[in-house]
Amino acid sequence: MKGKVLGFDAATGTGAINGENGERYSFTAADFKSPAPAKANDNVDFEVDGANAKNIYATAAAMPNVDLAALTSNATVANILAKPYVIWAAVIILGSLIAGYFNTLGALGDMSGPMGSGLGLSAIFIALLFVVPVVAGVLIFFELTNHKLAGQFRLITAAVAIGGPILLPVLAGLVAPEMLRGIREMGAAFGGAGRMGVLEFVGFGISLGMLITVAGGVLIVLSHMGIIKKLG
Repeated sequence: MKGKVLGFDAATGTGAINGENGERYSFTAADFKSPAPAKANDNVDFEVDGANAKNIYATAAAMPNVDLAALTSNATVANILAKPYVIWAAVIILGSLIAGYFNTLGALGDMSGPMGSGLGLSAIFIALLFVVPVVAGVLIFFELTNHKLAGQFRLITAAVAIGGPILLPVLAGLVAPEMLRGIREMGAAFGGAGRMGVLEFVGFGISLGMLITVAGGVLIVLSHMGIIKKLG
């Protein structure tokens, strides 16, 4: 039978289990066969011996029982689920966090040093990656406030999310091709902690953050085309 440990007193070596049939069973430390000591809320599998539990083994925790109906009935949750563009914009922001696009403006100060002084226009292209999550944040605001520009801004956000992570680093590499030599090594030394080696953004490269950001933009386009319907 399956059940859950109600409690266990290590001092007396006794405890109680609530079985899936609603009955309560007593047990001792010797009956608990798993390596770790019993503790309250442990999910267990055991044999019934009258009012006692024997041969008790801890099992993996069951998935929580989430009342989706109650969750979606919440006005705030329902409002967000009815606006998939809010979710896709949040995906773009998540991808930007992972990719380090929020750090590109701060990296401009680093790039003004001796190593970065030759980047010129390339530095501007790299810094513009900061715009990607900012635009996504504006879309979230427009969607939640039902702004009249929300419809037009969706496609702008999609274009920025898809094109920015791909085109801006490529353009940066084209205007500063000499920086492509040994870019990974230079980036690690140049960017420092928290910068993620900003020079690694120069030239085309694929990263998890970039893929997530672009995916968010693609989802906006698919929703706009009606391929992805409302979630709520």
